[in-house]
Amino acid sequence: MTQPYRNLLLISDIDGTFITGQGHIPERNLTAARDFMARGGLFAFATGRSVAGTARYARAAGVNAPCIVCNGGGIYDFAEDKMLWHRPMPASYGEVIDLVKEHFPDVGIEIYAGSAVYCANKNDYTAQHAASQGFSPENCPDRYPEGASKVLFSASHERLLELAAFVDSLENGGWESVFSSPVYYELLPQGISKGLAIGILADLLGIEKENVACIGDYYNDLEMLASCPVSAVPAESAEEVRTAAKITLGPCENGAVADLIEYLGRKRTARIG
Repeated sequence: MTQPYRNLLLISDIDGTFITGQGHIPERNLTAARDFMARGGLFAFATGRSVAGTARYARAAGVNAPCIVCNGGGIYDFAEDKMLWHRPMPASYGEVIDLVKEHFPDVGIEIYAGSAVYCANKNDYTAQHAASQGFSPENCPDRYPEGASKVLFSASHERLLELAAFVDSLENGGWESVFSSPVYYELLPQGISKGLAIGILADLLGIEKENVACIGDYYNDLEMLASCPVSAVPAESAEEVRTAAKITLGPCENGAVADLIEYLGRKRTARIG
């Protein structure tokens, strides 16, 4: 079998990109990803999901490279079942959680540490989140976990806009904030993004930066899209996200990841020819 994708790393977001908003994997994406890997390519996910929330899709796709989890907070090798790299939240992150619990007692709070997800405040959104992503959150200990990769707040979009304004008013203790969906607002270690983690992953794999391609659909993908020489979005992505990418493909449900792989195949074939 020819190896047109040799030394090429393809990074895909999961929700709204590799899978639909209803959690369905378009068959075209599965077929194309497996063919991409069979023909020499390295395929991995970059997602805001936890290790547990990423695992079933890593298995379904048969990824052959470590995946970026927690919106860039960690790089996890599912073949070896271990975290290869991560950057923890600052030690003071618990102070933000305490303030949020005091001023926004209705907002759900999840803490991602290693392969575990701890629930520091439950609501309907945290219950739905755990069910849809297939993980069982642990009760948060009296002391917030050390080495956490991120904190996720969940509520209606309107409520999270209020929360975001509140967090922005606080003295920054070394974190970044980002919306990963209309109902999820996250705190990450300062400087962390999927874009930063892609550079680290490429170095770990010995892949030159010009041989990295990516696809994503939401605001937490902006740095990733800006960092890759080949970057793409599904058709229904927000205008600001489409502007950040070099290529706009078909809709997610029709197999946007497969569209990108076909594009890379044409580009590689033309280069070889």
